[in-house]
Amino acid sequence: MMIGPRSTNALRIGLHSLSVAALIAFAGVCHARSAMNAPASAGGANAPSIATCVACHGALGAGTVTGGPRLAGKDPDYLAHALSMFKAGTRASAVMQTVAKDLSDSDIHELALYFSKQNPPLAEGVPPPAQSLVVAGKQLAEMGAAGSSVPACFSCHAAGGKGNGARFPGIAGEPAAFVVARLHELQARAKGNTPAPGTMTAIAASLNEAQIKEAAAYLSVIKP
Repeated sequence: MMIGPRSTNALRIGLHSLSVAALIAFAGVCHARSAMNAPASAGGANAPSIATCVACHGALGAGTVTGGPRLAGKDPDYLAHALSMFKAGTRASAVMQTVAKDLSDSDIHELALYFSKQNPPLAEGVPPPAQSLVVAGKQLAEMGAAGSSVPACFSCHAAGGKGNGARFPGIAGEPAAFVVARLHELQARAKGNTPAPGTMTAIAASLNEAQIKEAAAYLSVIKP
């Protein structure tokens, strides 16, 4: 079972890796925690500062328990491609399209490179998931769902969910709220148009709610 792109609209930075609604209330805290390590901005006069990114994505891109996807440690080409898609409007997200529309190619490269080099701890702030969910999620991630067409998450996203180049992003350490929201988003997309077999949209559509929660629980506790 995959979280990131094989579908044409995917990129997970998800990223919706990047498409979760802005959590502006966290901006001040996140900026204060990352100010010592982050550049003031991505480059140009209109480029968003790192603080703009961490307002949604957590200090150093760690992700947030409320649903901001993790950027830290992801392949820089994957991150750059995601931003480019948001800028072009070929990946849907009102928040991210607003952020990306004025970015230059240089800005995109600098932001992608910066977050790819970060390695903050996992997002914290909610009780750990039930061990039963984690165990079941591990089975899904490593082996897929027995007797079904749901493949293992790691069959595309590499062992341990570490990611596989620019095509399949790292999914280890993604906050559970993000994983659940992303899979629900893909399921909703599948209802509008029949997805091609083997795409992330098709796989998400075959998951039940229990499997979604199990996968999310496991991915949220393993280190990137």
